[in-house]
Amino acid sequence: MGAEPMRSRKALKNMVASMSFEAISVVCGLIVPRLILRSFGSSYNGITASITQFLSCVVLLRAGVAGVTRAALYKPLAEHDDRTVSEIVNATMRFMRRIALIFAASIAGFACLYPLLVRAEFGWVFSATLVLILGVHTFMQYYFGLAYQFLLEADQRQYVLSVIQIGAILLNTVLSAVLIGLGAGIHVVKLGSAAAFSMTPLLLNLYIRKKYRIDRRVPPSNRTLKQRWDAVGQSVAFFIHNNTDLVVLTVFTNMREVSVYTVYNYVIANIRLVLMTFVTGFGAAFGNMLARGEKALLEENLKLYELIVFGLTTVIYATAGTMIVPFVLIYTTGIHDVSYLRPLFAFLATTAGAFSCYRIPYQSIVEAAGHFRQTRNGAFVEAGLNIGISILAVSRYGLVGVAFGTLVATIFRSVQYSWYLSRHVVVRSPWIFWRHILISLGVGGVTFTLAQEAYTFAAPNFLLWGLKAALVMLTALALVMMMYALFFRHDLHSLIRKLRAMFRHGIRRRTAPGVTGAAGAVIAAGAEPPADAGQGSEPEPREIPGASDIQDDL
Repeated sequence: MGAEPMRSRKALKNMVASMSFEAISVVCGLIVPRLILRSFGSSYNGITASITQFLSCVVLLRAGVAGVTRAALYKPLAEHDDRTVSEIVNATMRFMRRIALIFAASIAGFACLYPLLVRAEFGWVFSATLVLILGVHTFMQYYFGLAYQFLLEADQRQYVLSVIQIGAILLNTVLSAVLIGLGAGIHVVKLGSAAAFSMTPLLLNLYIRKKYRIDRRVPPSNRTLKQRWDAVGQSVAFFIHNNTDLVVLTVFTNMREVSVYTVYNYVIANIRLVLMTFVTGFGAAFGNMLARGEKALLEENLKLYELIVFGLTTVIYATAGTMIVPFVLIYTTGIHDVSYLRPLFAFLATTAGAFSCYRIPYQSIVEAAGHFRQTRNGAFVEAGLNIGISILAVSRYGLVGVAFGTLVATIFRSVQYSWYLSRHVVVRSPWIFWRHILISLGVGGVTFTLAQEAYTFAAPNFLLWGLKAALVMLTALALVMMMYALFFRHDLHSLIRKLRAMFRHGIRRRTAPGVTGAAGAVIAAGAEPPADAGQGSEPEPREIPGASDIQDDL
């Protein structure tokens, strides 16, 4: 099979695997917390979520490595330079194993300190041992799996990782349900989860060793990761921004408020993950285009990328902003130790979530271009705004205060990414971004208003809730299509042509190099071959040695 059909097949595999993973992840992620809420109460759900979020600070130790490693791998993968690939993977592996050992030592210290924050509700031994149990699978992931995960992402083979993760999530859900049903304590339940998730890095390690020719004897090359410290600053700032709400609530409120936050935030965060399944792989795609100097192709695909991301984000988050409170109330039926009716918090949190998605096209291209140093100060400002506003507002406004801080900070960073891209990567008018934003906010407001006036029937169970949510989503979709027909007619026609080509030809035409995911498949479908194709212009890319199709992979 030629390279072009193979890339199209990979695009479809990534799309199907990613969508399956996110769907299963969302469903299973709702089941386990619900079982914990019902069997142990909101305080137990709050403390497990709080510890998990605190433990995620390990990203500070790996900060910058993921993005820089992927950016460094794009060129050698495109040129099939196996030695350079080995150099980069070996350097990343060495670094991540050092991080894992540092994490193992630091988690012991954290297990001693964290119980002091929750001593009013939980004993020291209870909290300390729970910290140690929840840290097990993180250590396994860093020591065995992350370097190889970055390689798969750069090589557009996310479907392998998705299949392995689906197995781990299903195993975790089954184990948790069985253990809770048998009356096991929270420690035993989370120990079962640690065992299930620890299978992911082990299986990933075995797969890479079998399918890729990574020469472990090649000396690690840190020169290829020269911008790591610039990316470190951005990753640290993003971590602080992303975790400010939960930390502030843990310190200044109580575990019941933390539980409310985690239930809403779980829905909002997973909406973003679901959205990412439609645009997964674009960072690698644009990195490949930049490496090949295909600026015209990049600019053309950026317009479609914006149309897809803004359209999907607006439809999904307009629906979420309208339906999230009824969903949470149904989900927490029978839980009376704290009120989960928080409409203003839900509005602010979903709006912040939408803005975090609106910046995806600009962030993807800026990072693919390797411009970490040039954009790092914006990350610091984002984190500072979130911390400052949240601390000032939490005492008086609680959840609403921290959500407002997140919204202001996220809007700032989104504007900064779009401005930088328009000035330094793809030169164009910044008004394009603002036109998308104004249309999206207008559609969201009209959707919410129409839903309140037209769809007035109650949704006391998930079946009726799903029916109402479908009506709201169709309303938002119709409004988005109307606005795009008015303001982005040319781009919309181009997108429709590509959709038709995809379904008519089964995506058998030229795939833009590296594009994966549902949106990537759309772009692949309509891209015409270059005028000099078949005339010695450029050899067809071959597969990375040792990599094969999913039928042989798993």
